[in-house]
Amino acid sequence: MTDLDRLPFLDGHESPATPNGAQGKPRCRRHEWHANACRRCGVMENPVTVRRGRTSLRAGKDAERAIAKSYGGTRTGQFGGPDDVTVGDLFVIQSKAGARFPGWMWDELAKLPRAGGRIPTLIVSDRPGPGHRTRRLVVRTLEDDLDLHGPGAA
Repeated sequence: MTDLDRLPFLDGHESPATPNGAQGKPRCRRHEWHANACRRCGVMENPVTVRRGRTSLRAGKDAERAIAKSYGGTRTGQFGGPDDVTVGDLFVIQSKAGARFPGWMWDELAKLPRAGGRIPTLIVSDRPGPGHRTRRLVVRTLEDDLDLHGPGAA
């Protein structure tokens, strides 16, 4: 007998499901599809979700190929490492395609003048707190970066 068995307020009382509409995760980590249903947990395959996953995967791979071609680099994303493209000894690139695109950064770059051959560059700074150095990111368009470093920037 455990301590929980001796608690008087638990005698025959089980808490009901929370009526907030929350659903648990599917029981499988990786489904085994057979005739549009998972053999393991019985979840039905959703064609909309399948299509969205395939097109997102395709967009990411297309972006990696385009970046590798632009810089004259090598696509390495298919090997599962942290990098997607390497350009000689100069660059190691991680590519993100899709909904994470920060429109506000694009707007800020568009405001900067291009007069006199200047290249618009945005620097985004973050101060994580005491004991941590300020972090800064440099943002340029791909075309402007290629103008600086050229294809095959190794």
